[in-house]
Amino acid sequence: MNRMNGAGPGELEKNAPEAAASEPPPAPVEPAAAAPPPAPSAPVPPVSTPSGPAPGAAVAEAPAAPKPVPRAPAAAPYRAQLPEPIGENYLYIDLERLAAAGLLVPDAPTSRQSEEYQQIKRRLLGNMVPGMLPHDRPANLIMITSSVPGEGKTFTSSNLALSIAMEVDHTVLAIDTDIVKSDLSRTFGVAGRVGLYDLLADDRLELKDLLIRTSIANLVLLPSGRNYEATTELLASQRMRDLCKEIAHRYKDRVVLFDSPPVLATTTAAALAPQVGQLVLVVEAGKTKQELVKESLQQLEGVQVTGVILNKSKQPVSRGYDYYGYYYRPNSEK
Repeated sequence: MNRMNGAGPGELEKNAPEAAASEPPPAPVEPAAAAPPPAPSAPVPPVSTPSGPAPGAAVAEAPAAPKPVPRAPAAAPYRAQLPEPIGENYLYIDLERLAAAGLLVPDAPTSRQSEEYQQIKRRLLGNMVPGMLPHDRPANLIMITSSVPGEGKTFTSSNLALSIAMEVDHTVLAIDTDIVKSDLSRTFGVAGRVGLYDLLADDRLELKDLLIRTSIANLVLLPSGRNYEATTELLASQRMRDLCKEIAHRYKDRVVLFDSPPVLATTTAAALAPQVGQLVLVVEAGKTKQELVKESLQQLEGVQVTGVILNKSKQPVSRGYDYYGYYYRPNSEK
C-alpha cells in the first residue's frame, strides 16, 4: 500500500475513489531478503517456536542489544555476610561415618543400643498423647541436657534423632542450642552454617530458609549458627517463644529435639527449659557425682524432668525418676 503524507483521515476517505480510478494498480513487489541477525555475543537459550513462519509473515532484523546502564554498586545483603550462603539447604549424610562413631543408622542390624533407644523413644512419644503430662506445654518439644560437659548428651540427642527418624508416623527436627561447642552440628557436618542464633538475632531471617533437609527422609537439622554475646537472652526472648510455638504446631507429626548446653556450665539451659514440654537429663554412670545431679535439678526447679538417662550403664536403675539405661563404648575404648 502506498503511503500518503500530509493528508488527514477525512481527505483520505474523500480522495480514495478518484485515486482508485485514475491510477493503475501497483505492480507486486518482491519482499527484500532479510539481513541475517547479528551473531550473539553469548549463547542464547533455545526458545520453543512453531516449525516455520506463518504465511505472509515478514522477518524482521533482530534489534541491537541495548548497552548496559552503569549502576552504583549495591550494598552487600546481610546474608552475604553470614558464614555460608543459604542456597539449597540439603545435606547428604554419610551413614558409614555415623556408624563408625557409634550412632544408629537406618537398616543396621538390631543391637542392644538400638533396643535401648527404642524404649527411650517409646516413652517420649507416648508422653505426646494429650493428657499424659500434667502441664499444657507442647510435649513434642524435647530438651536433652546434662549436668556437666562430657556426659554424652549430644550422643544421646543424635541417636534419639536418628531413631525417631526411622518412625513411619513421625518426623524429627534436631536443633543445636549449644553455641559453645556445637557438637550436634559437628556430628552431622553442618557446623558453621547459618542457624538458630542467627535467626533469633536478626528478624530478617526466616526459619524456612535455615532448615537443612537431609538424605535421611524424616530428619531435618537446624545448626546453632554464630556465637553472640547475649545467647541466653536470645533463648529467653519473645522471638524464641514465638519460634517454639511455630515449630510445635506447624506439623502434627514432628518431634523437635533441642541439644542443650549442660545445666551447670551455662544459664542457657535454664532459659530454654520452661519453653519445652519434656526434659531429659543425661547422667554418666560411675562418674557424675550425685551432688551435681541434685544441683542440676535445683537449677531446673519448676520444670518437670521427664526422665533421666543413665549413660554408659550396663543395667537400668530406678531411684525416684524414670531412668533409661543404655551403654555405649567411647571411641577410645573400641
